[in-house]
Amino acid sequence: MATIGTFKPTATGFEGTIATLMTNKKVRFVANEKKKTENSPDYFVKSGRCDLGVAWNDVTEPQDDAEPLEYISVKLDGPEMTKPINAALFHREDGADLVWSRPKSSS
Repeated sequence: MATIGTFKPTATGFEGTIATLMTNKKVRFVANEKKKTENSPDYFVKSGRCDLGVAWNDVTEPQDDAEPLEYISVKLDGPEMTKPINAALFHREDGADLVWSRPKSSS
């Protein structure tokens, strides 16, 4: 997994930067205070006035003796992307890291 962003918690979510070969953007995860259903996103991902994606609180499946790990499942999308990007925001002691990995090829 590659870290593509670092974030700090705020009163309403997280703020930080997504940095890749193609972009370097300041980004906010804004809590969805008006969830209409249980499946509605927990966060909206924004840069300036642009919507970049949505995110949901999630928990990993327990494996072997490992405890489940809380994280935020992220889906980023935009007109410049050929398809949406799935990522995960993992909490750490002083903030959070946004990580991404290329899906395994089906061939």
